Amino acid sequence: MVDSTISSEELERNAEIRRLARLLGVVPDELDYLTPLAPPELRALRGQVTASLFDARGVLARMAAASRILPAGLVVTLAERVFGPMLAARIAGLLEVDRAVDIAARLPVPFLADVATELDPRRVADILGAIPPATIAAVAAELIAREEWIAMGTFYAYLPPASVRAAIGVADAPALLQIALVLEDKERLSVVLEIAGTDTLSRIAVAAEAAGLSAQLRALEVYLTPEQRAQLPA
Repeated sequence: MVDSTISSEELERNAEIRRLARLLGVVPDELDYLTPLAPPELRALRGQVTASLFDARGVLARMAAASRILPAGLVVTLAERVFGPMLAARIAGLLEVDRAVDIAARLPVPFLADVATELDPRRVADILGAIPPATIAAVAAELIAREEWIAMGTFYAYLPPASVRAAIGVADAPALLQIALVLEDKERLSVVLEIAGTDTLSRIAVAAEAAGLSAQLRALEVYLTPEQRAQLPA
């Protein structure tokens, strides 16, 4: 392990800035001026920005209502060719769960991955819970291939255990390391690792050493169980 250290607060501050940058479509360096803020303040700011982006409810509600009376196949065509990922993500949270899941099942995985990067998972938690784990795994694999760590780290907190297991199943140790570092609900990290299997943390530690991120991994110790901490190199 390297000698340098990083606190869990600093790690979470960096993650919050990356999440906010992803939401705004900018590079994290453009938000360096926010580094004096504490993680809870950054989280609150991100919540305000998210609300401003997602709460044009009049127009979106009318579009969602229109989609309910159209054949699902036509809605899929509109989503891909007219709405695009961002608008589809905004509308998704206004659809009934069964309708949204039916539409998602008809969309190609790359487009679902595009939508996933634009979603606010808090607004579609019921939908995420109803999507089959196999679909979650396919979308997760696509997001991992794109190195969309922020999207992956955000969604784990809103997936049921079967879907978490499916998503973890398509991630190697380096990918799991990157996801763990930006996991939004880090209090759930120990549970995610338990679902992943007993040797997962050891493999992540090897990946962290290879990537020069051992200090960052150590900053996550506060979220681990005593048994899990024992798996980290001394």
